Amino acid sequence: MIDSLKGILKESDEDYAVLDVGGVCFRVEIPGSTAKALPAVGGEAKLLTRLNFNMNEGTFSLFGFATGAERDCFDIFRGISGIGPRKGLMILSQIEIATFATAILTNDLAYLSKLKGVGKKTAERLVVELREKMVPYTASTPTASDPVAGLPNLPRMGDNVRDAIEALIVLGCRNHVAEKAIGHAVEELGEDAPTPDLIRAGLRHR
Repeated sequence: MIDSLKGILKESDEDYAVLDVGGVCFRVEIPGSTAKALPAVGGEAKLLTRLNFNMNEGTFSLFGFATGAERDCFDIFRGISGIGPRKGLMILSQIEIATFATAILTNDLAYLSKLKGVGKKTAERLVVELREKMVPYTASTPTASDPVAGLPNLPRMGDNVRDAIEALIVLGCRNHVAEKAIGHAVEELGEDAPTPDLIRAGLRHR
């Protein structure tokens, strides 16, 4: 398994890059977001990778990503029936991960169905299959400087409640509004309610 590559960028375009790693050149398929993050040709680049074997064609393909979040989402996408690695890469090239995750959690079919290669039926399936998996990507992990980190009593809250509050903040709610809304949602649905249900209820209580 090739987990990552680090070498000199020999060539690149919006959908591929060629890295010279110790004299061996690897052609790597990449999403548009990774293409934008690459240095100029001749510079050093590092890509996190996934190696894929196409059983029908008997060929290997190498996919590369600038960040762990991109690679994780690629893994999630290609795990869905009917969405192979290239279609997953195509979807990844069109999205901001946090925006996509929020669309999944809020059942925004209008946004999802506009993505090339998706359509309404696939969008509905994505919402069902990705609802839990995309929760961590609605916002970055809280740190001392993150808005969520400063909210009172959060250490005693379950991850489902914390994730729901983060999602509302990503959607534009102020910290105290998000916490209050999800508090009402917890009263309504119970503290063990799934995060997507808390988000939907919280949006009603804003």
